[in-house]
Amino acid sequence: MEFRPTKIPVPEYSEVDKQRFLQEIYGVRKPAVLKNLDLGACMTRWTVDYISRKGGGREVKIHVSELPQMDFIQKNFIYRSLPFDVFVHRAAENKHKEFFISEDEKYYLRSLGEDPRKDIADISKQFPELAEDIQIPEFFVKDQFFSSVFRISSSGLQLWTHYDV
Repeated sequence: MEFRPTKIPVPEYSEVDKQRFLQEIYGVRKPAVLKNLDLGACMTRWTVDYISRKGGGREVKIHVSELPQMDFIQKNFIYRSLPFDVFVHRAAENKHKEFFISEDEKYYLRSLGEDPRKDIADISKQFPELAEDIQIPEFFVKDQFFSSVFRISSSGLQLWTHYDV
């Protein structure tokens, strides 16, 4: 079965503040792209070298796929572990000298808690040295902010459609 992407229009909003977010976007409960948000120093500091250096050599569990469309139903990926700094450099490459499946393979990291079944994803706990660069817009009161999932992927990677609480 050949993959055929479908383009669905998603509204884009620029320079959104808390009031506009809550009045115009949040209540609709549909996908939206928020542009020109101040997300902190990560916007200018984060390069491949910076992220890999700050994140260090801790082992991370990643998805690896031969195809740029990862499919959770078909399970067209494998799980592997790599040191974080090695993963970041591989994810930035188009062709790999070292690989698990093929030189064109794609990588995806979704940072999870120590116990993925119990712990929420929280970048300030899993990657505190990178979290200090991020300023998350305060659109919700603190106790309503559930998680901060840290994701990194190879360029051009597409994930299965899903919904995170």
